[in-house]
Amino acid sequence: MVYITSFLLAMVVTMAWMPLCARLAPRLKIVDHPDRRKVHAAPIPRIGGIAMALGVLFAAALVVPIDTADRYFLLAAGILTVFGGLDDRFDLNYKIKLAGQLVAAGIVVYAGDVQIQALTLDDRLALSPWISIPLSVGFLVGITNAINLADGLDGLAGGTTFLSLCALAILAYSAGQVSSAALALAFAGAALGFLRFNTYPASIFMGDAGSQLLGFAVGVLSIRATQSGGSVVSAATPILLLALPILDTLSVMAQRISEGRSPFSADKNHIHHKLLALGFSHHEAVMVIYAVQADLFLLAYWMRYESDLLILAAVSAFFLSALLLLHFAAKRRWRWRSQHDSPRARLVSLLLQPQYVPRWSYLAVAFALVAYAALVMSEIAGVSGDVKLLVLILLAVTASCLVILRIRPLSLLEKGALYVTVAALVYLDSIIAQGDRLTSLAGWGLVLIAAVGTVLRLRLTGDRRFELTPLDLIVLFVALVIPSLPGNLGLLHGGALAIAKLVILFYAVEVLANRVDTHAVWLRFGVSAVLTGLILKPML
Repeated sequence: MVYITSFLLAMVVTMAWMPLCARLAPRLKIVDHPDRRKVHAAPIPRIGGIAMALGVLFAAALVVPIDTADRYFLLAAGILTVFGGLDDRFDLNYKIKLAGQLVAAGIVVYAGDVQIQALTLDDRLALSPWISIPLSVGFLVGITNAINLADGLDGLAGGTTFLSLCALAILAYSAGQVSSAALALAFAGAALGFLRFNTYPASIFMGDAGSQLLGFAVGVLSIRATQSGGSVVSAATPILLLALPILDTLSVMAQRISEGRSPFSADKNHIHHKLLALGFSHHEAVMVIYAVQADLFLLAYWMRYESDLLILAAVSAFFLSALLLLHFAAKRRWRWRSQHDSPRARLVSLLLQPQYVPRWSYLAVAFALVAYAALVMSEIAGVSGDVKLLVLILLAVTASCLVILRIRPLSLLEKGALYVTVAALVYLDSIIAQGDRLTSLAGWGLVLIAAVGTVLRLRLTGDRRFELTPLDLIVLFVALVIPSLPGNLGLLHGGALAIAKLVILFYAVEVLANRVDTHAVWLRFGVSAVLTGLILKPML
């Protein structure tokens, strides 16, 4: 229970503090003004890191079982947040920022005993303190700056570190490190609460206070997950997990040095800038980076017990392939969006006409939902008393709206009844799936059709009422992938796949409900038929 509570508490507190921090930012003059190397056009508060720090602090103080090492970790994180906040206000010299990072790293390394003490080759190879201490400090400072430098697009740093923190929570949990797993989830909850306000177009930035806080937390928790207690996770696993921000930092600094500039000078040579130059929109570039980070998440998870040399080889392969891909794309002047007069562009334009792919994707969603409901109703033997009472209430609401509202758009009450109906179907489906593998596969096939139709519909229409955003991608990844990993946090138990199915169907229902327009009567008839069928089932 401590895991989910720390996550939710940090997220809620962060979200609660965010509007207040945004109002205080102009008075404190902690505002990010646009310039030639930035992608936003209006001043935006950059004080979100303070709200995240408060969210983590509340969770740590109230629910996380912290020990002495945790207190040093939180103290160091607080010091780094203060330095970051001062930099957001006064634009500190990089030497002062580096001093703050060294102080924070020194506290956790010396007092908190957060050290890279061993490497994994054929066996665990212990390192002497003369190597371990400077290596640990250098790693923490490097990761802190890597995340800081990667904070260039709305939702970018927050989303990538959120995924990294989820992975670290799983690694810490598998090693029996309760406080590390809970703290990782607290930081992840704070990051997700911040993303609610930072998804493009952002209303608030995390600033250096936030990016350094998250970067430092990822660094410390990486070392603890791989080095503390009885952990057998390879020491190089965090490098694979954080390969993208590391590559971004190293490549940018190498380019600056080769051009005779300071490695700390500002420019537009980051990976996200290169994606924008290749024709990706703001949120498309972020989603590409999220997808890459999700792949690294899975690769790091599956290679967590391999030798450090093999993991470093995988990191090197990723570095080489990413750099070559970006280089040749820029050299050949490849663009994500083709020229309007090319045959491929004309074909795509034709398919995107309302009567083709958008219409058929909508019909696919409707078919999948109807077929899924029919499958569940045909296979379920009976309905329990409490479910039948719920179904009776839902039928009363839907039938009343069918009689009173006729063909008007769906009301908020009806949409709520529709979502609850879908949740009841998924619950009944989970009962069926326990004893019938064929029915389970058929149900997942229909859910997959609904998912594909939903993605196409959201991507290809201009509907802004329910647009697929990078934050949605994060939510889908967490709901679909993390619960399915062996050795996960065990928060969802056997209901993990049901929750994943529910998330997909909720998105599908939202698409169907928002585009039903004058055909709302048919949706009401369909829902009423499903509910009536469930009522006619015998009582269990």
